[in-house]
Amino acid sequence: MDNLKVKVFNMGESISHVLLETIKIFEDADIEKAVKISESDVEIDKSGRSIEDACLRIVSLQSPYASDLRAVTGYLKIVSDLERIGDHCSDVCEIVSMGNLKGQLGCYQKIVSILKEVSVSFDKIRQACFKLNVDTAKEVYLSDDKIDDDFSDIILNISDDISNGIFNVYMGSDLMFIAKYAERMGDHCVNISKWIVYMYLGFFPTPEFFRGEG
Repeated sequence: MDNLKVKVFNMGESISHVLLETIKIFEDADIEKAVKISESDVEIDKSGRSIEDACLRIVSLQSPYASDLRAVTGYLKIVSDLERIGDHCSDVCEIVSMGNLKGQLGCYQKIVSILKEVSVSFDKIRQACFKLNVDTAKEVYLSDDKIDDDFSDIILNISDDISNGIFNVYMGSDLMFIAKYAERMGDHCVNISKWIVYMYLGFFPTPEFFRGEG
C-alpha cells in the first residue's frame, strides 16, 4: 500500500510539471515545445496503467481489509482523473502546435490565469492525496467555483471579440477549447477531492458536506 501511494504521488508530480510547462507553452505560443509535451502523454498513460495493475494485484492476491480496499478503490479512481488532466494538457499543446494562436490578447491572459488557478489547485490536491488531508480537499472543492465563474466570463469575452472582429472564428474556437480544457482540469481536481474524503472517512461526500451544510 505504501508503494502504491508513492506511485500515485510520483504520477501527480509528473503531471504537475507537465501542467506548468503547458501554461508556459500556451503563454509563449511555443509550437516546438507544444509538440514535445503533446507526445509525452504516452508516459503518463503508462504510469496510470502501472498503478492500475498494482491495484488489481493487491485486490486479487492480498484480500485487503475494508480500509485498505477503500484506499485501493480511491487510488484507481484518482489515477483516472490524473490521466485526464494529463490528456487535457496534451490537448492544449496540440492546439498550440497548430500555430493558429498569435498575439497577446486580453483573453489570453485570462485563460493563463485560469490555468494557473488550476495548477495551484492541482498541487494542493496531490499533496492532500498523499496525506489524505480532508481540509485541503474541501478547500480545493470550494475553490472550483471561481474557476467555473472565470470560465463563463472568458467564453463571453471570446464571443464578443469574435463579433467585434478582433480575431477570427477559428482562433476563437481554439481559445474556447483551451479554456474548456482548463475548466475540466479543475473538475478533475474536484473529483480527486471527493475520493480523498471517501478514502479517509469511508463515505462519498455530497456538495453539502464540502459547504458545511450537512
